[in-house]
Amino acid sequence: MKKSIKYILFILITLLVLLFGLWVYIYPPLPAYEGSISLKELSDTVNVYTDDFGVPHIFAKNESDLFLTAGYIAARERLFQMSMVVYAVRGELASALGDEYLSSDIYLRTWRIPTIAKQLAENMYPEERMILEAFCRGINAHIDETINDLPIEFKILRIKPPHWKPSDVTGYARMMAHEMQSSWKSEIVYGAIAEYFGMEKLAEIYPGYLPDEPTISQGLKPVFDTILFQEFKIRDLLGFRSPYVGSNSWVLSGKKTESGKPILANDPHLEFAQPARWYEMHLKGGKYNSSGVCIAGIPVPVIGNNETCAWGFTNSMVDDVDFFIETINMDNPVQYLHGKEWKNIQKIYEKIPLKSGKDTTIVIRTTHHGPIISDIHPLLQNGNTSISMSWTGHRITNEMNAFMKLNTMKNWEDFSEAVKNFGVPGQNIIYADTSGNIGWRPAVYVPIRREGHSLIPRPGHDPNYDWDGYVPFEEMPYIFNPKSGYIATANNKTIDDKFPYYISGLWADPSRAERINELIEPLNNATVDNMKSIQLDTVSPFAREMCTLLLKFNFSFDDDKITKIINDLKKWDGGEGSDSQEALFFHSIIKELAHNIYGDELSLLGENYLEAFLGLKYLYTRNLRVLLKKGHSSWFDNITTKIKEESMEDIIKLSIIKGINTVFEKYGYKKENTVWGKAHSLTHPHLLGKESLLNKIFGLNVGPFFSGGSDKTVRAGGFSYTDPFEQTA
Repeated sequence: MKKSIKYILFILITLLVLLFGLWVYIYPPLPAYEGSISLKELSDTVNVYTDDFGVPHIFAKNESDLFLTAGYIAARERLFQMSMVVYAVRGELASALGDEYLSSDIYLRTWRIPTIAKQLAENMYPEERMILEAFCRGINAHIDETINDLPIEFKILRIKPPHWKPSDVTGYARMMAHEMQSSWKSEIVYGAIAEYFGMEKLAEIYPGYLPDEPTISQGLKPVFDTILFQEFKIRDLLGFRSPYVGSNSWVLSGKKTESGKPILANDPHLEFAQPARWYEMHLKGGKYNSSGVCIAGIPVPVIGNNETCAWGFTNSMVDDVDFFIETINMDNPVQYLHGKEWKNIQKIYEKIPLKSGKDTTIVIRTTHHGPIISDIHPLLQNGNTSISMSWTGHRITNEMNAFMKLNTMKNWEDFSEAVKNFGVPGQNIIYADTSGNIGWRPAVYVPIRREGHSLIPRPGHDPNYDWDGYVPFEEMPYIFNPKSGYIATANNKTIDDKFPYYISGLWADPSRAERINELIEPLNNATVDNMKSIQLDTVSPFAREMCTLLLKFNFSFDDDKITKIINDLKKWDGGEGSDSQEALFFHSIIKELAHNIYGDELSLLGENYLEAFLGLKYLYTRNLRVLLKKGHSSWFDNITTKIKEESMEDIIKLSIIKGINTVFEKYGYKKENTVWGKAHSLTHPHLLGKESLLNKIFGLNVGPFFSGGSDKTVRAGGFSYTDPFEQTA
């Protein structure tokens, strides 16, 4: 008996030891925020104070030690997040995640992300190179220190973090430019619509386009299909898929503030992630004394302030991508037509490592416009028509220099000199200083298009459609100390039509900008609390106008519950707080309206097109306003019903009934269940949290939380119709 008890105890103790060992393996110790660490790479003592919010304040005696420590701390907190981006920047996802990601690597390399990353690093000034090299040494020091006890994500995927090089930092910045430019999607979607339905049909929903402008070649839809699929795959992996990317910023001069000094406010809207994209940090050493939010993997604050100046960013929504339809010489397929001559296609050979241990070599073809993006579809590589791509992101710019100069600037002149070096992604940058000055400059490379604007592929054989350089910085508009006493940007149209160059047709719906101006205009003694209140405002001018347009008809409904909701919407002020019932019914109606107007046609194009089109939220909601005010369009007719031609009134009534009933069917009839926050919840998703078992075991995702607002309110609450109405940004 005693032997049996001893045997059982031995088994239990062994099991406990194994479980404890497994626990220690899975959950390595948390970082130490007190004590001292010895890094051989440092030349002197560095002090790091982590405040109650987890924000590191780094105090160094020289810049090399400052940025080495910044890299070490960033890697300590965000190593897995940073590593995933590096694999993407290098076009080596397949080496880490499996051979099934080879197509993603081919796509990223065809975009030339790895190549431009190296070119940017090679063209840096010595000071920037020193900072990036120090930053990378800090990251690598942490990797070497923890290589045998990495965070759980590395253990699950059975991968190691890559050591960093300066080109990974410049590549990270260029990947952000790829994420934030949206004209690729409009070119694909509008191009497919033009090919399938014709130019007249496209002109009804295309901003500023005329049906007699150039048509596009046929047979390109397989290319559009493949680009959409690969884009969504990459964006899913890196957390970039949200259709809503935007920002708000404003700056008030002392004439409108209680203190008599400027106040600057900025809130970027990027996709939620766990951990978040942003990483707050304070850096002091050498000529640097700045604080703000970094992107984990970028050594300095991207948005922030120093001792004398503050700055903020919003996306300028510039049209920075054009696709060109190239005509290939079928008698000599290494040539393409340009004007009256055949030019040679350049070929670039690149080797891609695979996790299976095998390498594969790909061929990237390029024209003077840029890489032939259609080659990502293997069946189109030998056709007589190919699509090449021009992107401002292929140009050598110097965003790192701009970031560093913003962090050390002393006045407006320094600010202007800093943003001159900023090319992509195009940004509106606002400014304030302790002397009381405020200002705004667009920091962006704007291509000069001799044939005006275009959001569909352009004829590559015609030199008139080539880019003709870039708008000089000196010719770009700016604002300095305006009489109004404030400047506000919200991805809206910031440059009027008098400007001699085409900039974009991708502007955001004006709703957020309208509301910001509405709230700032009457302020004369503004405080920081006033700014916080504006940033949390959930009133939607878009909702107010749309309700007026939708509810002006005297519809009669058999269902009293629908009639009551309509009456409530007629009295609604457009407030989209988390407790608003009207907001939920409104967005459900708008969702059905969008599907009823556009869905029947776009579903014929195939998978992903309706999502991609509705993901152009700024464009389609601007168009929605136009269609409802005009009152007629071929898009109102449901092409799947052959018996009748639906009118705008038919579609609106159908959408109201379906939208309201959908809410009742999903959430029931109790008022506390039919509120916006319940449907519009937000979750901060971890990359591995998509696997429900992993999420249950490790608690990777954070949320959900009730949330208010939408992409049309100052308090951003972007969502996708593919998973209504979960907030994504």
